[in-house]
Amino acid sequence: MGHEKYPDTQEGCVDFMIPKPAQKAVKDAYQFAITLQCINAAEDGSKSWDHGIFDCMDNIPLCLAIMFCNGWGLCISYRNMQYMTGDSCEVAFVNGMVAGSVCLGPCHYAVVRGNFRKKYGLKGSPCQDCMCGCCLGPCVLCSDTNQLMVSEGIAVPFLNGLNASGAGGTKVSPAK
Repeated sequence: MGHEKYPDTQEGCVDFMIPKPAQKAVKDAYQFAITLQCINAAEDGSKSWDHGIFDCMDNIPLCLAIMFCNGWGLCISYRNMQYMTGDSCEVAFVNGMVAGSVCLGPCHYAVVRGNFRKKYGLKGSPCQDCMCGCCLGPCVLCSDTNQLMVSEGIAVPFLNGLNASGAGGTKVSPAK
C-alpha cells in the first residue's frame, strides 16, 4: 500500500493538512467574497422554490428536529451538501468546516446554494444566498431539505412530514 509523499514546502504542508477538495471550497468562497458577490442582487432562475425560506412549518417534524436537535440538524445539513455538490457527505463536512475555520462559512454556503439553484433553475441571487448563510440558518436548512426532498425524491428517515405534493420515494443516498 503506497503512501503519498508531501514535499517539505509550504504547499506540501497545506496539502498534508487540508484535503484538495477543501482547498477548492475555500478558494471558491474566497473568490465569492473578494468579488463582492454578496452584494450582487441580480436574480436568476425562473422556477419558484417549492418551499421558501419562511415555509419552515411545511414539514413540522423536520422543523422541530432542526430546531431542537443540533446533531440531527448538522447531519441533515451535510447530507444536503452531498446532494447539492455531488461530493460525499464526509467531503462536504470537511469543506464546510475548513471554510468556516477561516471565516468563509457563509460565502462557502452561498457558493453551494448558488450552484444548487442553478442546477434546478430556482429563483434567487448571490446576495440572498449569502444572507441565508449568515442569518437564517435553521429556516434555510428546512427550505433546502424540503426542496431536495421534492427535487431529488429523497426522504429523511423519520422526518417525512411533507404531503403528497412533497417528497416521494424513500431514497436516502444521492442519485449521483
